[in-house]
Amino acid sequence: MDKQIVGGLLLTAFLFGQTTINPDFSVIGDLIIDQSEDEIGLSSAGIEMVIQGYVNPFARADVYIHKHNDESALELEEAVITIERGLPLGLGLRAGKFRPDIGKINKDHAHLFPFIQAPKSMANILGEEFWSPTGLEGSILLPLPWYTKLSIGYFDEGFGGHKHMLNDKSNEDDDYQGKDEEEGLSNGVLSGRWSHFIDLNDVTHLEVGASGYSGDEKSLLGADLKFKWRPDKYRSLTIQGEVFQLNENREAHENDLNSQYDEENDKVKIIGYTFINYQFNKAWNMGLIGDFSTFDISDDEEDKYVDKSNYNFALFFGYSPVEESSVLRIRIAPDGDDINLMAQLIWSLGPHKPHRY
Repeated sequence: MDKQIVGGLLLTAFLFGQTTINPDFSVIGDLIIDQSEDEIGLSSAGIEMVIQGYVNPFARADVYIHKHNDESALELEEAVITIERGLPLGLGLRAGKFRPDIGKINKDHAHLFPFIQAPKSMANILGEEFWSPTGLEGSILLPLPWYTKLSIGYFDEGFGGHKHMLNDKSNEDDDYQGKDEEEGLSNGVLSGRWSHFIDLNDVTHLEVGASGYSGDEKSLLGADLKFKWRPDKYRSLTIQGEVFQLNENREAHENDLNSQYDEENDKVKIIGYTFINYQFNKAWNMGLIGDFSTFDISDDEEDKYVDKSNYNFALFFGYSPVEESSVLRIRIAPDGDDINLMAQLIWSLGPHKPHRY
């Protein structure tokens, strides 16, 4: 039923759209150089194609298509229509396939990060490319003295691993493929976020939020914070972090075939990250990122769960030689007794840029 509603909304919007302006079309690609021990590897995340534009004066559409640099098929990341105005009580509505408003980082595409790799703890929970289901999400601005928004969404599937990485395995196992198709017909999940945006002064603001998620034998509660000082266009200091607590029915996941490919995902209980990013002129920025996760490992001999924790941190640098159309990022992180160096060059064609000032 939810897919029929989404389809009806999308069809109605496009049928009655009154704009004749061509949409914006953009392409973003990258090259990654990874130095570990005595080896140097070259790789790419592929290309991202973006089509954006207004369907009518009240709604806009955004489509993100990704082609990974492997044998996987062309992948639809997002295809969403956003009704920005015209609804009663100032409501906003998103419908289609998109990244829900849960936490801060889930809505951002990787090329918008000031660092190269997404926090490992977040990827373990939300999936390699974060959570992008199909559904509906409504939002409303609450009548408070500051900017505060409440978002609630209903979606067809919960968060998890990146699906195209599992498709090859499913082709080898008909039972697994059948189960995966059945899981696509889940009862749906709910998510929500209540955020507050507060101007501390003319150049400094603070955003705080609380998020929740319930469904597919899992529930999640989280909090996020973003502080930004921006005295002019090319200088800024950003401090951002969030933490989630995941609760799940462990028995329900003992028979989940996904767990054989990512057992740690079932064990993560508390995850979080924080980063500091300082842009000190038009072309350069630098910062530090750290993330952590705590999870339980079953000790069969003593019949109990043992708490374990993982911590990761890295320095990052960014250089934008041609303003917003390209960016070079560098990552320096400990790797056991060695140091791992990674560089990424991102380029773009069109108005959708690889970073934002």
